[in-house]
Amino acid sequence: MKVILREDVKNLGTTGEIVEVKAGYARNFLLPQKLVEIATPAVLKNWELGAQRRAKKIEAELDEAKKAAAKLKGIVLPYERTVNIEGIIFGSVTKGDVQKSLAEKGHKISKDHIEIHTPIKKIGDTEVQIYFKPTVYATITVKIEAVEEKK
Repeated sequence: MKVILREDVKNLGTTGEIVEVKAGYARNFLLPQKLVEIATPAVLKNWELGAQRRAKKIEAELDEAKKAAAKLKGIVLPYERTVNIEGIIFGSVTKGDVQKSLAEKGHKISKDHIEIHTPIKKIGDTEVQIYFKPTVYATITVKIEAVEEKK
């Protein structure tokens, strides 16, 4: 089924692209979320008429995303976690922790844009990517330091 993307969809495409997707994916997810429109001749003609206006809007959003990514460049988020005698960490650092730390530094980032697939449970530095647009990512460092368990 051919559809036009109304918004950027991760791993699918950017706004205004015409993509081929399975009918079930379109019917059950993309259409109810209002992320796409079915690519009928009338809809295609309508999209062509507004192409220039959308191009300016997309360019502005891309510039804004690049500026936000540049602000995050080089940020190190320190965390202290308790470890036992064997050096095993209690707890972890999750998307929520990263989001909260970034908010404290004045960066409003959605949890959905923070790419941590499993909670971080190792001591040391870990790089975490922040997704803004399909071509715009920022990389920050999460630094976990060990604090010995109190007896």
